[in-house]
Amino acid sequence: MPNQLINSKSPYLQKSAHQPVNWNEWSEDAFKKAKEEDKPILLSIGGVWCHWCHVMAHESFEDPEIAKIINENFVPIKVDRDERPEIDRRYQEVVIALTNSGGWPLTVFLTPDGKAFFGGTYFPPEDRWGRPGFKSLLLRIAQLWKEDRARILKSAESIYESLMNYSKQNFKDPVDQDLLQRGISTLLANIDYQWGGIGSAPKFHHAKAFELLLYHNYFNPSPLLQKAITSSLDAMAKGGLYDHLLGGFFRYSTDEKWHIPHFEKMLYDNAELLSLYSIAYKVFGKELYKRTAEGIVNYYKLYGYDPQGGFYTSQDADIGMLDEGGYYTFTQKEIEALLSPEELKVFSLYFGLADMPHEPHKKVLYVYMEEGEVSKATGLSSQEVKNLLESSKRKLLQHREKRQMPYIDKTLYTNWNALMVSGLCDYWKVFSDPWAIQSAEKTVKRLIDQYYKDDVLFHTDGVEGFSEDYVFFANALLSLYEIRQENTYLEVAKQVMKKAIELFWDRDGWGFYDNAGEGKGLLNIRLKNLQDTPTQSVNGSAGYILLLLGTLTRDGTFIDYGEKTLQAFSRFVREVPMASHSYLISLYAYLRGIYKVETRDYFEQALKFFRPFKFVLRSEVDGVVVCEGQVCQRFEDFIIGK
Repeated sequence: MPNQLINSKSPYLQKSAHQPVNWNEWSEDAFKKAKEEDKPILLSIGGVWCHWCHVMAHESFEDPEIAKIINENFVPIKVDRDERPEIDRRYQEVVIALTNSGGWPLTVFLTPDGKAFFGGTYFPPEDRWGRPGFKSLLLRIAQLWKEDRARILKSAESIYESLMNYSKQNFKDPVDQDLLQRGISTLLANIDYQWGGIGSAPKFHHAKAFELLLYHNYFNPSPLLQKAITSSLDAMAKGGLYDHLLGGFFRYSTDEKWHIPHFEKMLYDNAELLSLYSIAYKVFGKELYKRTAEGIVNYYKLYGYDPQGGFYTSQDADIGMLDEGGYYTFTQKEIEALLSPEELKVFSLYFGLADMPHEPHKKVLYVYMEEGEVSKATGLSSQEVKNLLESSKRKLLQHREKRQMPYIDKTLYTNWNALMVSGLCDYWKVFSDPWAIQSAEKTVKRLIDQYYKDDVLFHTDGVEGFSEDYVFFANALLSLYEIRQENTYLEVAKQVMKKAIELFWDRDGWGFYDNAGEGKGLLNIRLKNLQDTPTQSVNGSAGYILLLLGTLTRDGTFIDYGEKTLQAFSRFVREVPMASHSYLISLYAYLRGIYKVETRDYFEQALKFFRPFKFVLRSEVDGVVVCEGQVCQRFEDFIIGK
């Protein structure tokens, strides 16, 4: 018999519907049941793309003995973190505070009113690796609930009060150039100049960090900045983090050299990286960056786009029974059998083969030599090398596509689709790909038609929107407005941001709360998200979007909210400069001013020219009128200055 998740709209929850655990969705009924039965709640949060969620599901939630312990002693609730990010965010805060780490699967034990008293991430079924086994943990907590409940309730109340106090902290302060410089200097000090990227393993892409450095390099070019940017972008694009046969990035690298990824493909990662590599190609002209950006678009054209408009959420890391990366890796024998001697010679020079940690016979492809270096080493012409590499990759891809493909979650989420629309607009400005702008427009039309009803924006079907849905969607609309110059996009962007202010604005501490109201469990604590994770945060990006919207509409109210958003988190960023590079980009735009270009005759030229914080309007003016901040100048010809 399936459990209650069988009727869920979430693919992640549906995949748990046939487990022997009597799962409930997050609901009033589930909390009511916990109170009536006087049982603690077992909250499990994860995603359909998450490898370790699959592992814990197979080892524990599919085990009849463990399921029996859960059903007899707990009310189990399962949450899809993509569908309900506000639930995930609050309980992640708790687990991070308790264990100094978070992630998925997230496993949290709650009182019947939803207050957390213990938690962690992945638990093995039996005691191992120095960690308590899930079975023994369940039995111990069930025992404590019966024999020492006062201790549990006291702990839960203490954790609740700590999170409540944290949510009420005020970080308001003025902003200045020193705050921006502090953020940039700290970022540069954390770059790994040997292997690229930020910090040590595991390594995430941090697209907004490198976008910030690209902007800073425009105004203050230096060899150090260029090395920080190009060494990192090169390493990510050449490493196993990138799918060299089809295109698109995986979620993160498990090692410092970018060789071995976790193999999930996430829409939000690829959306931000599409913007980054498009801009980087415009700035540096490196063929690698063009190939990388085009590869992202190629992947979504083939597997990640709904013909009716909209981009799919994710592609799983696993195939079959927990075979992580099995779809993407090859053995040496497979490669040798598939390629001709000529192809193998070039392929073996161009690509390195990294061993999968637990299955070293399986290899991850990464770029070891440039095509020009291969040409010198073999005596073949550049075109011959290129042709042999293309035929080799085509053969491996055809072989790979005969395998079972990892699951694709076709759910549409407004926030991440909005990021992709903005990414496609940046891509179009550089490469003029008609599909990019057409799919962006089609996506926005579908979101407006299906997810925007009576001024209320939905996160996905049946789930009302969060602040990041509103703010990211407003930015997507402005991105399309700049290219198409259709006033409808500007008008809807205004409506969406006004509604976001109405629903989410903190009138006392300023900034945007993540959700609109109270709810069960920790949802009655309102949080303001600033930290990029590494995807841009709503309060990091909101400042820039409000400044831009105010500039375009000449409505000073938007600019006032933009300034207040920056001031709301000033002291926090001063203390933790690496928290949000999207915030630092907004701050940069505020200090420099939006660079508004109005022109009739040079519209296309101005649109495709790279300049940070630039927005182009088609206007009936002779030549070009450029306004930066409060200063405007007229030029007879197309001239963009610094």
